[in-house]
Amino acid sequence: MTAFTNSFRNAVIFILTSIFAIPTSNALPQSIYGTEKNPPARQARFEIPQGWTMHQGQKGLIVFHPQGWKVQEQGGGAFVAFRPGAGGGATAVVYVQPLEKIEGKSSGVVQGLDRIAPQLFPEIKVTGLRVASIKPEVAVGEIAFSPRGQAFHGVAMCFKQDLKGVLYAIASTRATYSQDEPVMKQILSRFFYSGGSGSEGSASALTMVPWRDPVEGAFTCPVPQGWKVEGGMKRFSALDTRAEVLTISPNNQALVRLGDSFIPPMIVPTQMMMSMGFHEGRWYGADGVNKQLIMRYLPSTSFLTQFYLPQRVGQVANVQTRDFPEISQQTAAQWRMAAINVRVDTGEITFDTQTEGGPRKGYCFAQTVLVPFPQPTEGGGWYVTAFNGYLADPKMEPTAQMVLNKMVAEYRKDPNWEAQQLRTTAQVSKIWRQSQQETSDIINQTFQNRSRAQDRMHENWTRAFRGQVLIEDPVTRQRYEVPSGSNYYYGIGAGNEFIGTDSAEKPNVPGYWLREMRIVR
Repeated sequence: MTAFTNSFRNAVIFILTSIFAIPTSNALPQSIYGTEKNPPARQARFEIPQGWTMHQGQKGLIVFHPQGWKVQEQGGGAFVAFRPGAGGGATAVVYVQPLEKIEGKSSGVVQGLDRIAPQLFPEIKVTGLRVASIKPEVAVGEIAFSPRGQAFHGVAMCFKQDLKGVLYAIASTRATYSQDEPVMKQILSRFFYSGGSGSEGSASALTMVPWRDPVEGAFTCPVPQGWKVEGGMKRFSALDTRAEVLTISPNNQALVRLGDSFIPPMIVPTQMMMSMGFHEGRWYGADGVNKQLIMRYLPSTSFLTQFYLPQRVGQVANVQTRDFPEISQQTAAQWRMAAINVRVDTGEITFDTQTEGGPRKGYCFAQTVLVPFPQPTEGGGWYVTAFNGYLADPKMEPTAQMVLNKMVAEYRKDPNWEAQQLRTTAQVSKIWRQSQQETSDIINQTFQNRSRAQDRMHENWTRAFRGQVLIEDPVTRQRYEVPSGSNYYYGIGAGNEFIGTDSAEKPNVPGYWLREMRIVR
């Protein structure tokens, strides 16, 4: 049943993203909504997506969820993931229920959700019921119910093929549904059944152990115990650092990686560059400062299919691509907060390939960011800001997927390394700017006459790429670079220490006086 459910799950994910969302399980021994009418006030724990953890079932069930959520398994592969609220009652629910035999239509299953799982969905009302697909048969409907008098809203869907199927549902309180929906969708998109029963190499038999970057101590992430691990923070220059982790199963049938130091920063070719002999495929910039590969911009999935796979994997087949415009829009919005308009593309691909070890299933995720140079300069630089993937024997693919999800979810940068890198960036920024000016002079002498306002735009671009913002003491006019992300900054005492806050209200730091700083636009 697990392979059947995994297949349904993949199809359901596609349908959910193209319709509007959700998936499902069995009745619990007791209600997860609690029994108290007026429970004492207590804040629910809710974190997304950083800080997620993994539930590892007894028979191969793998469910990734935010810390603070709980997972309860039922027979036949069914489970419910829920976020406990005040008094222990659930405030958000994700339900998955494989069905061995469905008599009747998938729409009837959705309508009978309260009979299938009465403890989870008491006296539900199903509205907007519609058939999303005929082959396979898929029915989707909105649901509403009120355990303990609290209004819940959600979506239920039944996916049926022949007589088998899977029932899915997600729901949360009406007040929080808009915030909860993306989280519940992620839980549905990540869970799977490994099909293992504790045998060597199966997902359920794996133990993840922490692994620390052996090169610079820049990050930590979990890796499978007993697997070969390579990588670390590779430094190509003072500013060009590329993290990568490559882990390989003992039988060499699964390879999982985060990052790839093979991928360099890139710069878009311009007419002026090409007239000077700087053609696509050549390197541009000073060694040890900001060396970039000249290449036209390739959005995420195009980068993977046109550049990465031919270079790193070779011939592939059955390539399937998928874009994530919502993620791209969110990332671009973060750049716009620094007054920089960028293009962001995010996507993933799956593929098949043939290796010396036999056939392999492949997966890659990538995000690319194009940062235009300040006007009147043409062109821009672009970067692969996120990359991960795996290559696995078909029987090992669920294990590779589990390992990759766990590594991505629990990857952490070392704060001490980040602080040191910021200091290094500050020390070489003058050299970097001089190098940029020299190479720009070769391409276009008019760069020497840029106005002060344009210089400030270029500095803002550089600063935003480093994740910093420029602030100024309104009294002394002295300026400082600090980590970006806050709306207000305050200096602590007379020193060079600062705190950032999103609120206009001055924070209270006992024993110190605070001076408000001005953000330099």
